[in-house]
Amino acid sequence: MTTVADIADAAFDAVADDITDAVHAATVTTTAQGAYNAATGAYSETDSEETGRAVFANERPVRDIFPDYQVGPGDQLLLVEGVTSLAEGNAVTINSVEYVVRAVQDIAGAGALFYAVAREV
Repeated sequence: MTTVADIADAAFDAVADDITDAVHAATVTTTAQGAYNAATGAYSETDSEETGRAVFANERPVRDIFPDYQVGPGDQLLLVEGVTSLAEGNAVTINSVEYVVRAVQDIAGAGALFYAVAREV
């Protein structure tokens, strides 16, 4: 059975073959808060990374996909594939530039293809 992940992978491959600068390697970093350390007054943090691919999809208005989101200066619309989760607050690094995810939509609820609004840090 063909999945959303299979379709997204094939579509990104086809675009990458035809338009060489459209698809970018992307690293999604999730930071999980750990235990509180009374001596330092801070919580420990653990980062986990997942790699995928992203396309800047700025030709489509953010409001079309995120109607309740207030678009800010520097917001970018991304289409991200190849990762299994993406959430608000995650960091996404593309071409050595770090972005923070401000809004996310799991396309078809499949956990394989996401629209995200991200802002450069």
